[in-house]
Amino acid sequence: MFLFAKNGLLTLVNDRAMFFTDCVMGTLSPFVIQLMLWNALFSDMGSTINGFGFHDMMYYYAFALVLSRLNNGYGLIQSFSQHVKEGKLEVILTKPFSYMTQMLFTFLDESVLYATPLIMIFTVKLFFSYENFLGLILSFLLFFLLIFLSQLLCFFLSFAISLLVFWVFEYDILLAFSILSSALLGGVLLPPSFWPTWLIPLMQFNPYCFMISAPAQFLATRDLVIFQQFLVGSVFYILFLLFFIHVFWKKGMQAYHGAGG
Repeated sequence: MFLFAKNGLLTLVNDRAMFFTDCVMGTLSPFVIQLMLWNALFSDMGSTINGFGFHDMMYYYAFALVLSRLNNGYGLIQSFSQHVKEGKLEVILTKPFSYMTQMLFTFLDESVLYATPLIMIFTVKLFFSYENFLGLILSFLLFFLLIFLSQLLCFFLSFAISLLVFWVFEYDILLAFSILSSALLGGVLLPPSFWPTWLIPLMQFNPYCFMISAPAQFLATRDLVIFQQFLVGSVFYILFLLFFIHVFWKKGMQAYHGAGG
């Protein structure tokens, strides 16, 4: 399992151009745009908007944008599609660990570098709101719990989506769906409370929210209600997705062998 994780990290380190592009073009540039936009809005509308102060809003977008880069399963969907289309599953399934376990450790280790800016932002915020040593330790424990659960949820959701490759051989459709859902439902465009009232339940309780928006909002505001919702929601979706994967993996393997592998 260590080797799968190591290979995932080495792949990302070797592709430094992709990492740089994700950090600068995919994270920093959108944050600067949000900074200018919300600075103008707060100047016109007062000190708080929908319960967010200006600094809370900026921290929210900083966390949300980095989490959207950290918690994405595009590579997982692409890799699984290639394994299916090229008939490589049989070879991989002969290894001592299950296919999903191999993919999980690769996925987690590919995320290590993307977690670095998230830890840096969290440390800066914690430095300015530091109260006592016990609170500091508790904050870091909650932080790592949030990241771990959001990573697990992202992996299982992406793996569940990738199983559709057994029937939808053009994975571009699945990638487009995943990217759009992450941006729209994950709270990267707007925090859930800013949507129309009839849309708020969908925006607050979909799996993408528990991957991006809910962790970002808790890290920005330290609202324990948000943390409780995240804990219950993420565990629920993880268990549901495990059941979904268990059922559709078997069906998919039947279709895969039926197509000649």
